[in-house]
Amino acid sequence: MPALTWRRTLPLVVVTIVVTAMLLSPGGTAPEGPPHTDKVTHALFFAALAYCSRYARIPAAWTIVWLAAYGAVTEILQATVAVRRSGSVWDWCADLVGV
Repeated sequence: MPALTWRRTLPLVVVTIVVTAMLLSPGGTAPEGPPHTDKVTHALFFAALAYCSRYARIPAAWTIVWLAAYGAVTEILQATVAVRRSGSVWDWCADLVGV
């Protein structure tokens, strides 16, 4: 990949890794906040992912599609694999709001 492409893609790769680690880390490690703070966090995570995706010059329609699928997959993994986590349709909706 040319240097310019890597410069545009690297933030997306880094943010995706960080968000995935945060979403799938064991639950109960973050301090509790006001009600629905987790929804705001989901929206902010996915806003950052959407920004980085667009910065990497991924078209808007593809950004929406891949982030909707990514959000659904992470919620399924939270419900089935992650320790002390639960998947939530409302969290996925908050993901979509961020996008």
